[in-house]
Amino acid sequence: MSTPYHPQPLPPLDPNLDVTQNHYWSYHDLEALLQCKRPLTASQDEDLFIAVHQICELAFNQMIIDLDRVLEAIETALQAPSNAIIGDTSEACYFFQRVLKLYEVAVGTMPILGTMRAFAEFRTSIGPTSGFQSFQFRRLEIMSGVHKYWEGGTNNAQGTPHVAETAFDRQYGANLAHWFDQYQQHNLAHYYQALLDRAPGKPLAEKLLELQQHPYAKAVLNDLKTYDELQTRFHRHHLGLAVQQLKLVGVDVGTGGTSFRDYLAKYEKELTPLFPGLSAASLT
Repeated sequence: MSTPYHPQPLPPLDPNLDVTQNHYWSYHDLEALLQCKRPLTASQDEDLFIAVHQICELAFNQMIIDLDRVLEAIETALQAPSNAIIGDTSEACYFFQRVLKLYEVAVGTMPILGTMRAFAEFRTSIGPTSGFQSFQFRRLEIMSGVHKYWEGGTNNAQGTPHVAETAFDRQYGANLAHWFDQYQQHNLAHYYQALLDRAPGKPLAEKLLELQQHPYAKAVLNDLKTYDELQTRFHRHHLGLAVQQLKLVGVDVGTGGTSFRDYLAKYEKELTPLFPGLSAASLT
């Protein structure tokens, strides 16, 4: 049985804060937030382009926060004796459900870019700006358990990476190295395998069948399955939008210098499914 959560009022982190001066606009820092959208051209599509990406990045930010909580809770649950398979996962699933809802926001928001008719008006002004450079999405992938599949993704025929990749490596290379070290054995794929190992000496399908009989294990498996589906859908949406918009522009190379069809399809070719066996498992 999970322990009921009884929330109590918490004091502000700043003891000098006058909460009576909190208002919607100041609490959410709306003026600063809205000033973050600064189009470079007069295109009527560029403001949408920026807004959609910023919505996704805000979702990614909260996903990172909550996915850290998920990983910690799963790690704790797996400390149960092996004969118990796994301990209470209600805390992990509470935060995992939030991650999934936020991922649905990103997956549902990205296709809005398909309504653009004038990408050509501002494409040259944004330079090598590319979704390739989303360090938050890279962190989410590392937390999921993927390897560095994007390395060399912008290489030309001579093997030289585009400035979008070299600039990204200069800006965030140290962060990526730290995250790979931090989440090496503390990621979703690692804990999925650890859960499978609780049913040793059996074929994968039988392991999953046994785990489905355990309510705490089944709950986590359901969330992992949905997460894998959403991550694949996000990659597919990105590819579809790139094909559509770059066709309108009349080019076959993304802003990040990639032969985008090959690069954007690479995740699905090399990494899906992230949790083998789950896509075919019936967990309802």
